[in-house]
Amino acid sequence: MSGILSTRDCFAFIQARLGSTRFPKKILKSIPEESNTSVLDHIHNRLSTIFPKEQIVFLVPEGDRELIEFLQNKNYQYFVGSESDVRDRFRKACLHFKAKHIFRLTGDNPFIDLESIRYLYEAITYISDPYYSLSMVGLPLGMGVECFSANSLLLDAKGPIPERHTEHVSLHIKEHPEIHKQIRLSAPHLNHFVDINPSTLRITVDESKDYELVCSLWEKLGTKDPFFGAKEVIQLAKDQPEFFLVNASVEQVTFPLPKEGRKSKQVRIVYGEPSLFGSGHYERCKSLSVFLEMNGYDIILSDKPDLESRDLPQILDIRENEFPLHNLFYIDNLHHLPNKSNSSFFLPNPMIPIHQGDPISYFNSPLSELDWNQKTIPGQVLVYAGSLGKEESELIDRYLLQFLNSNTAETIVNIDSVVRIGGTPPINQNVNFISRISYIEFLKQIQKSELVLTYFGQTMMESIGYGKKVCLIGITPIHESLGKFAEEKLGIPYLGSLSELKDYKQFPNLFPNPKTKLVRDAHLKILKWLESIYES
Repeated sequence: MSGILSTRDCFAFIQARLGSTRFPKKILKSIPEESNTSVLDHIHNRLSTIFPKEQIVFLVPEGDRELIEFLQNKNYQYFVGSESDVRDRFRKACLHFKAKHIFRLTGDNPFIDLESIRYLYEAITYISDPYYSLSMVGLPLGMGVECFSANSLLLDAKGPIPERHTEHVSLHIKEHPEIHKQIRLSAPHLNHFVDINPSTLRITVDESKDYELVCSLWEKLGTKDPFFGAKEVIQLAKDQPEFFLVNASVEQVTFPLPKEGRKSKQVRIVYGEPSLFGSGHYERCKSLSVFLEMNGYDIILSDKPDLESRDLPQILDIRENEFPLHNLFYIDNLHHLPNKSNSSFFLPNPMIPIHQGDPISYFNSPLSELDWNQKTIPGQVLVYAGSLGKEESELIDRYLLQFLNSNTAETIVNIDSVVRIGGTPPINQNVNFISRISYIEFLKQIQKSELVLTYFGQTMMESIGYGKKVCLIGITPIHESLGKFAEEKLGIPYLGSLSELKDYKQFPNLFPNPKTKLVRDAHLKILKWLESIYES
């Protein structure tokens, strides 16, 4: 990580106007049609889950009074600039808000893919180039976001300015890859869609047919999950391709751009299938894929190794599974300890002795190092229950609820509220239950909580990385032994197994600070290993 990124430097700028020639006032149309939620409202609602409201800005033309009044009534932040020179509007807004990294959106794309913004954020943390353009390929039209530096936006090329550069904000960046580093990431969360071209799907509002489609899409997906993403849209296209025929004939304006000329350096990352291995393996492999792409590698992300390509570099995050292949790198495989050049631990493990004061090498998303501007809520306990069943979820709830508002002097944390992510719905209304949550929202919940109760794994690392009080439970025999290890070597209290929790009537005196220093560098060993393979 470059160490220079602050979430306060990142702004979402949405260009918006009412004067569309093909479909006037389209951005104020309601979705669904009979509702009071406009296209712009959908955009703002989605972005508000990631960006602070003061960093979401609509850039509107001078004299567009109806739009300005709409934004004022909504209390949305806006900036007024040139109607004809859209790039100048962005430049002046950039200077006014002192933005360093700009996420550019347009006001006619109501269903932007929030998961993609997560990975663009991760990518920015690895960028050291002052001039860059960053986007993600493999998304339906209208669901993607592009990002570029303020330096790139403000840089002027020599000679007269072509009219197309004033009408299209970032075209002057994309047409000059010799100046601005062009980075086009594949979408790691869409890796399993190999038999469909998402770019043929139009999830934007240019014409009335587009509007008809997005209204139908909301009824189909949005009523179940208002923040549905590209994954759900593409899956629907696979299951019901006829659903998207309504606007398939609408043409999109495009510009020819220079093609990338880099050599292909393929790497396959194999993650443990989440239903069998838990979601932690998949999440960290997606983040690893972004890191390696930012370092010039073409990534194939899969839950299965390629047994036909014996010499292809393959990174295995599937515990102790073995395959008769050559160039393999092992993550958290107890048969391949990290004293070898082709293995690393992403989590601490009893197999490697830890002495007091030793730094612990680990890896997870770089976003867990960022401040999402969340203030700690005293007394809030966050429980991460993953895919635990009804009996296990209720055991945890009952254990915590016996201490709710008890304010006993024996504990460091007085429990005032309980938030549980994962597991099954609670039977007690005092437990705030969240079944599904985005990764960034998950990090925000960690930041807001005083205590995190979970089992040994990535959530534990992210929580102690934020300096939170953490305690562990054992959900399997392996997690029980790892929980005891964490208590002995890392200073993280272990409450016991779920069966022991049933009769446990005490709340631990939590250690205010873990005994160890975390160093997020386990992924760097993979990069060194790949460099040695491609140099040989």
